[in-house]
Amino acid sequence: MAIGNRVIVNPFKPLMKKLPEGLPNRVVLISLAFLLWMLFFDRASVYTQYKLFTTVKNLKTDKVYYQNKLQEVEVQRRDMENNSEKFARERYYMKAADEDVFVIEKEK
Repeated sequence: MAIGNRVIVNPFKPLMKKLPEGLPNRVVLISLAFLLWMLFFDRASVYTQYKLFTTVKNLKTDKVYYQNKLQEVEVQRRDMENNSEKFARERYYMKAADEDVFVIEKEK
């Protein structure tokens, strides 16, 4: 191609000849570059999405665990409010001044 006296040389012409038959199309090259960018380099890449998915999965299991723990603590709180002396004796081995405490543990 010539413009006036100057001849314009495409520096990518040797590379374009080495590509397979369908790839020299600009749309295909731009689409391929876009796909590679989205898969590996973008902020929302496949790797990032996988990490976020596993994080959400772990957080959901943690949520279930902590909800169960909250229910257990709520039961203990109600038990303590209803019978604080029994709770203190069983849980913290508290005793009166003239008593002896014997702790018997069951085998599991």
